[in-house]
Amino acid sequence: MTTPRSLGRLEGRDPTPIGAGAAENLRYIRSTIEAAHTFTTVPGKGCVAMGVVGLVAAALESFPGLAPYWLPIWLTAAVFASAVALSFMEAKARSQGLSLRRAAALRFFLTLAPAFACGGILTAALVDTVSRDVIGGIWLLLYGAGIAACGVFSIPAVLIAGFAFMGFGTVALVAPPEWTPALLAFGFGVTHIALGAVIIKDHGG
Repeated sequence: MTTPRSLGRLEGRDPTPIGAGAAENLRYIRSTIEAAHTFTTVPGKGCVAMGVVGLVAAALESFPGLAPYWLPIWLTAAVFASAVALSFMEAKARSQGLSLRRAAALRFFLTLAPAFACGGILTAALVDTVSRDVIGGIWLLLYGAGIAACGVFSIPAVLIAGFAFMGFGTVALVAPPEWTPALLAFGFGVTHIALGAVIIKDHGG
């Protein structure tokens, strides 16, 4: 009976060990699974913190003396909320033994980034020519579009939250201007907190 070892000798070469390439095959399988994996590292506590920041921003601009400074208030809130969310996300990833550099995480961020970039570009281009409520509607609509797109690769609650943001943004674009502060509060405040509560309850904090 011809065995792999004897066949290797007949062909004038050493037989390939059975274990050769096994580690490489495992790495390939692991990377393939990871690329198709659902991104579950969205931090519930981070979403709640973002919601609190949104409510604080909405409260600050409700003061008549601060109302003219609505743009720097919300831009500061956006930067602070993003930093807080990334901090919580990194902590959750470490607790799960994962990395934010893995394929699923990179796909999540790359899907979200274009909506953020468009929001910044449109704000800079239109802030002196359109009303404050239009800017607020654009923020909510584009943020929601980005979150909904990320929801395709993440848990269902993220997709639902994205549609909620888009709904608030649509209303802000057609509703009376005085509705905009409340819509921003419900969007960036309440919706974030509700999403965070769902994630904390059902998806590991």
